[in-house]
Amino acid sequence: MIRSRISGRESFGDRLRSSRQRQRRNGQKLTQGDLARAVGVERNTVSRWENGGMLPKDPAVIASLAGVLDVTADWLIVGDRAGIAPSELHEGSGGQYPDPATAELPARARALAVGYLERLRASGCSEAQLQAAQSLMLVAARNRVSSRRLEERAESEVCADVDAAWDLVVQILRREEIRP
Repeated sequence: MIRSRISGRESFGDRLRSSRQRQRRNGQKLTQGDLARAVGVERNTVSRWENGGMLPKDPAVIASLAGVLDVTADWLIVGDRAGIAPSELHEGSGGQYPDPATAELPARARALAVGYLERLRASGCSEAQLQAAQSLMLVAARNRVSSRRLEERAESEVCADVDAAWDLVVQILRREEIRP
């Protein structure tokens, strides 16, 4: 909470805490212990996440947190709901698919992301999996680690970030026995 008061921005821990406290189980707020059991970690780990001491490193844990808390993983990570809106549909050769490039990605990065999404659709992924992959690619493209904004970065850098997100998506889906 200290970090967010200083910067004026809500931190991962703040978003996690507020999402957890909004959840109800049997009329009671979801406790740190309840959340920890639901995602398979220790209660003190959830406490450290909420207090800004550390962040989850495993994408599966982040996805699990998002599922339990009924929020999107991208919102938990970056807190930018406006930038990662529900997908607009784009007409493609295989029908309709979520368009990950809501106009801001450079052309090559947009084509790359759309191609990856078409591969996922062809491999039988669900709409939820497509939207999660889309969100992950958008978060990667908007890369908050870089000191430069998306518009200031070279197209090759944005493509590299989309590729990195794709590698993560493939890794997660392979655990689910889906081969994109």
